[in-house]
Amino acid sequence: MANYVGFYKGIQSAGAAVMWSLDSNGMSYMDELISNWVLLAGSLVIAFPVIFFRIKEHVPVEEDLKFSDETLADVLPEGHAEKSAVA
Repeated sequence: MANYVGFYKGIQSAGAAVMWSLDSNGMSYMDELISNWVLLAGSLVIAFPVIFFRIKEHVPVEEDLKFSDETLADVLPEGHAEKSAVA
């Protein structure tokens, strides 16, 4: 999570520097507003496939454990039907 926060803060700082530069060059406020909305629309177009195709409502335990060293017996609570079948 910290990596994402650092990436976000880096992009935010770069955007602030670019907008400061555009403002100092005399860009009108309306043009700045339009550029902000265009950047927002472009980022939503990029985010659309991730939001609707990669984010799931439910992830099966087996898929969640795919790239970890844990097993079903390690993560399921005591008395769970699948845990007694695994052990």
